[in-house]
Amino acid sequence: MSSVKTEPPCLRFPLANYPGLSKFTRDWLAGNESATQFLKREERRRPAGWPGAVPAPNLVNALAESNRHWNHNVDDELARWSTGETFTVIAGQQVGFAGGPIYTLAKLAGMLKLKRVNEANGIPTTVFFWLATEDHDFAEVATLALPKRDPKQQLDLTTLRARKPDSRRVVGSLPIPEELTRSLIEYLDIPRSAWLREGITFRDSFAELLTSAVDEKFILVDALLPELRRAGQPLFDDILNNWDNIQRELAQRSKALEDAGYAPQVVPRAGEPYTLLFELDDHGGRELLDGPRPIASPERTSTSALTRPLLQDFVLRPDLFVGGPSEVAYYAQIAPLHELLAVPMPRVALRAHELLAPKRIVRTIARYDIKPEEIFAGADALLATREPAGVSEVEQLAAEARRALIEKIVRIGEIALPAEHALARAINRSIGHIEYHFDKLTERAIRGLARKDRERYAAVRDLVTTLVPDGSPQDRVSGWFGYWNEHGRHLIDRMIDEAEQDEGVCKVVSL
Repeated sequence: MSSVKTEPPCLRFPLANYPGLSKFTRDWLAGNESATQFLKREERRRPAGWPGAVPAPNLVNALAESNRHWNHNVDDELARWSTGETFTVIAGQQVGFAGGPIYTLAKLAGMLKLKRVNEANGIPTTVFFWLATEDHDFAEVATLALPKRDPKQQLDLTTLRARKPDSRRVVGSLPIPEELTRSLIEYLDIPRSAWLREGITFRDSFAELLTSAVDEKFILVDALLPELRRAGQPLFDDILNNWDNIQRELAQRSKALEDAGYAPQVVPRAGEPYTLLFELDDHGGRELLDGPRPIASPERTSTSALTRPLLQDFVLRPDLFVGGPSEVAYYAQIAPLHELLAVPMPRVALRAHELLAPKRIVRTIARYDIKPEEIFAGADALLATREPAGVSEVEQLAAEARRALIEKIVRIGEIALPAEHALARAINRSIGHIEYHFDKLTERAIRGLARKDRERYAAVRDLVTTLVPDGSPQDRVSGWFGYWNEHGRHLIDRMIDEAEQDEGVCKVVSL
């Protein structure tokens, strides 16, 4: 009788323990009214009178053609969507080199799992992935962090990056620097794939890698697709015509967020308006519009972080938007603009939070009875808090010795103070020094006890290096490509199976 391989259970811990989560996002996830008054948490259906998207044929054809260009045939998906009868979900990301960080794949995994669940229940579902090709942050897209390969390396990650160009052109159409491609090929010792061919743009490389790695059907949307921009022309006109009203609504909403104890996601510079639109020049450079004025054509119109969701919602009419904590906060800030500009607002969901670890790492957590949320404290702190009686005994002895010594010094002062008035200051200084040195001695002793168990220390250090490399949550800083290069389709399957979006949980997914 053959045995069936089973994956070890994934570890789950409260998302509230995940570092860097904003107060608004924590409160919003918890359903606190202080946050949900700005962005509702209940199930949101299409507003009355707003059907699903029934796009112009030329937009459907352009989306089909662009996806075929990336070896991705989604004609059937587009045909279903264009009837206006599918549940539509969307997320997006910058076109980072080699696929960007892990959370990029987590966004897609969560949507694909939702599609599986919906369609198993008879709900046809369309998944869009928005390629933020109009972004101009070259340093971000041209940087890739991968787990270290050399055990002697001091940092937990190896970072590959290219020199930043002088111009601030939109990144999607820029060719990937050859130095960056060669660094990746040499570091991982991999053949040169088509998505790494010489001269390929960040947009095409990202899209071709994603479609080759993930078999499920989803539709890629180039933010700078001319037909998409032309479909957004009425929205651009409304933004220009309502410029002052939009500025006023944003200022009022930002003030309301601040009064509720939250920091607005976007704050303009002192004395300047909120950034709404840019105009692209012939070379892809972005010129800021500081007021309403005509733009030569919709193809030259570029959105800001505040208006990009409006363009998505206006043209594609999603029922659900999936975003990270910052993107959720954007929606809380721009919600009044949907009503002002008559753009249907989707329900907003928080992306899945998934960390990746080999099975041996997951077993380490179970073996040493470590709570997953303790990992973010760092290896030394984690080991010290979990060390047996030796630690508590050291702490007790140090406290007793410190207290006894301070008592003796104070007694000396009581005896000598009438004869030496300057002694009081010296006594206070001495007590401060004693407390400092006892604290340092205790800390050093505890660390020594922690390192005494070398096997345990090495295991926990490996755990922290994997899940919190260089002190940051793995999914925000480490690229998913390194894991996919090792695990292939298994990585995609595991991430889709374990994705839990819009939940207050983070998972450690075993591979």
